[in-house]
Amino acid sequence: MRTLWWSLGFLLIAVITALSLLPIRGPDMDIPSGDKLNHALAYIVLTLYFGQLVGAGLRRRLLVIGALIVYGVTIEGLQSVLPPRTAELADMAANLVGMAIGWGLLSTPLGRVLERIDSRLAGGSSL
Repeated sequence: MRTLWWSLGFLLIAVITALSLLPIRGPDMDIPSGDKLNHALAYIVLTLYFGQLVGAGLRRRLLVIGALIVYGVTIEGLQSVLPPRTAELADMAANLVGMAIGWGLLSTPLGRVLERIDSRLAGGSSL
């Protein structure tokens, strides 16, 4: 199912990219800096998802973090030239917080969700 997982991961990247760059306005959150929460949540999910795909090796997971940093900087750069979006350092900070939380979650049962789904689909019962 590796091809499926990677395909879904790139679809996830495409959706986040579209939400980040297109002039789509979601519901207003009645939370101060609610958009920063969106950033953090997106990068928690990305780190947790791709961290599982690459396996438990430290180098591979650091590559995921590096790739997500480049992705986040690229998105912010594009937002700086695509109105009505704007680039903000606070967004990058929220992305980094999300990556840190996602990294921490990789060592919890959430960090083995894809493995458990694979096992369940293969007829195992490691859930």
